Amino acid sequence: MAWTKEQEEAIYNRGKNIIVSAGAGSGKTAVLSERILQYCLQGNDIRKVLVLTFTNAAAGEMRERIRKKLMENQLYEQAELIDASYICLLYTSP
Repeated sequence: MAWTKEQEEAIYNRGKNIIVSAGAGSGKTAVLSERILQYCLQGNDIRKVLVLTFTNAAAGEMRERIRKKLMENQLYEQAELIDASYICLLYTSP
């Protein structure tokens, strides 16, 4: 996939937390899943990642996309740990 300059910065810059905010269909999930893949390829543990979403469906989609990328890159142990990671709904009170 061809990434924009901003997407590449979100994927490859390290040493700080990031917020990815954009409209529907803009590639947020692709960028975040690629960022997490790159993090794991560097030998880091998926259980040290925090991804907050606004719906349970979005958290499930994120988890599955990351699992697929990990499997495609032969990071099987990390793929098995994805359900123990912190990819979850951001709770907001009514």
